Amino acid sequence: MKYINEKVAYTKGLADGLELDLTSNEGKVLVQVLDILEDIVDALDGITEAQEELEEYVEMVDDDLSELEEFILDEDYDGDEDFEFDEEDYYEIICPECGNVYITEFESFESNTVACPDCDAPFILNEEISCCGEDGCDCHQEI
Repeated sequence: MKYINEKVAYTKGLADGLELDLTSNEGKVLVQVLDILEDIVDALDGITEAQEELEEYVEMVDDDLSELEEFILDEDYDGDEDFEFDEEDYYEIICPECGNVYITEFESFESNTVACPDCDAPFILNEEISCCGEDGCDCHQEI
C-alpha cells in the first residue's frame, strides 16, 4: 500500500510541477483524476487496516478454538474426573404445547410445574412419578 501512496504523491507532484492551466478542460480533468486517486488510496488504506484487525481477531479465535479442541479431545481425559452425570436424576419430557422433547432434572418436578425451554409454555405434571418396581430400585421412571 505504501508503494501506491508514493506513486500517487509522485504523480501529483509532477502535475504540480508542470504548472498546468487549471482553467483548461485538460487541467480540470487531470486535477480531478489525481484527487480521485488520492481518495482511492485512502480507502485502500482503511480496508488494509480493517483486514489486518480481522486477521488478528481470527488468529485469536483460532487459538481459543485450538485450546478448546485440545481440552475436548485430550486422550488423558477419561470423562469421570471433572463431570459426573447421574442418569437417575434426569428425565425426558415432551411438551404438551409444542411437542418438543427435552431433558430436565428431577428437582423440576418438586414444584409440580415445568416450563418448556422452547415455547416457554408452563404445564403441570398430573401423573405421579413411580419407580419401575424392581427391588431396591430408586430410578423414578414412569411405569
